[in-house]
Amino acid sequence: MICPLCGYEYDETNMACHAACPMSDGCAILCCPNCGYQVVDESKSGLAKLLRKLWAKRPERSAEGAKPKGAKDHIETSA
Repeated sequence: MICPLCGYEYDETNMACHAACPMSDGCAILCCPNCGYQVVDESKSGLAKLLRKLWAKRPERSAEGAKPKGAKDHIETSA
């Protein structure tokens, strides 16, 4: 894994959670050994998997689809 903050590459399979944490057995947080940045391990987090699945099912919106209904392409001026 490459740390999104500092770019340090490390093996997330060898990362152990903090021993003092009471939830260390099922912890879904990975800490960069270089800078300490914490990121969710999506393979252990059910919520992250659900959000990823929902995000993938979201329909793509084009620039045309982003306009509110009734919006006009140009400004009408009255003389």
